[in-house]
Amino acid sequence: MTKKIKFILNVSLTAVMLLLMDPRSFYGLVFHEWAGLIIGLFFLLHKALNWTWIKKVTMGFIRRCPRRARLNYVLDIFLLMGMFLMIFSGIAIAKTIDFSWLNLGGSHMFWRVMHTSSSYITLALFGIHLGLHWKWVVQRFNFKKDKKWQKELAS
Repeated sequence: MTKKIKFILNVSLTAVMLLLMDPRSFYGLVFHEWAGLIIGLFFLLHKALNWTWIKKVTMGFIRRCPRRARLNYVLDIFLLMGMFLMIFSGIAIAKTIDFSWLNLGGSHMFWRVMHTSSSYITLALFGIHLGLHWKWVVQRFNFKKDKKWQKELAS
């Protein structure tokens, strides 16, 4: 069941992340701002569902752990920072949701550049993350050959 939730969550995160890259498209700024906040919550849920792995690699980072796990761990840290910067800067420049009570300061141009830059960098990191997990993605879409996944879908 957890793998099914992770898969649906991952596909949803990917789709929404791509939709959010152009706030001026058909869905508009209101959707962009609310979906941006919601994707941040989904990102935290994704991390919570993978907490066992995070804890295991964190504890094993000092000791010996596989290079691939270390690479994923470091990439996840950069993704976390990127998501934080995107959400924080998005809150600072929000037009349809009132966050003025936060008094974040800084110029609008600074926050806009921060938001755009962190968005593109995080998207690139997200692509690398997806590429490193591509085998898992393909296995999830290869329903006919993966008997274990078929059993999970049936339950």
